[in-house]
Amino acid sequence: MQLRYHFQSFLTGGVAALGFGYYRVHQDVWLAAEAVEARIDALGRETVASNTALQERVKALEHEVARLKAVGK
Repeated sequence: MQLRYHFQSFLTGGVAALGFGYYRVHQDVWLAAEAVEARIDALGRETVASNTALQERVKALEHEVARLKAVGK
């Protein structure tokens, strides 16, 4: 009879530990997903800003090349 109570306590503790472990893993995965999404958003904004600056530089260079061609004629 005493073995049954020990086994029941062991199972109860095991189920509680598994439940808490599942909760912690779920929270960690949730937080990691949020961090990844935030970084992806930041990279997207950085890429757009970088691309915009690069396009402005290309336009300025094209304008300068056109001006130099006009002067050379």
